[in-house]
Amino acid sequence: MKRPFISTVQRQHGSSLLLSLVMLVALTLLVVSAVRMSNSNLKTVGNMQFKNEAVAAAQQAIEQQVMGNVSNFYTPVDQPISINGYTGTISAPVCLKMAPVPGYSVDFAASVPKDIYWDIKAVVTDTRTGASATLHQGVKVRMDSTATC
Repeated sequence: MKRPFISTVQRQHGSSLLLSLVMLVALTLLVVSAVRMSNSNLKTVGNMQFKNEAVAAAQQAIEQQVMGNVSNFYTPVDQPISINGYTGTISAPVCLKMAPVPGYSVDFAASVPKDIYWDIKAVVTDTRTGASATLHQGVKVRMDSTATC
């Protein structure tokens, strides 16, 4: 008996279905991988933003400390802070160095003002995200002759 002629197009119907399914699975895996990578990058960028905001809050707290009353430097104490949802403390300023202001006569040595160099440390934590930052800032403050280090 003679076999009927089957065209090559008819024989390949099953293989094209199989090939399309393999391509669909590969494309799905590629999309899932891209979504996971973008989510990971988004979390990293978000964490960096929270950290930078914490550093900015610590810097603002130190600036408020420095611009505040100079008596903070005569009797340094730890101070609690709360800025834009960030809480923490500014440690008591630490005296690093004291030097008389140049240009004054030796005759008035007892009343010569002093330049005092301080280290101020601020530690802040975001109450929502838990992001925290520690910042040290050096400051020179001109104080009267009664100031001590």
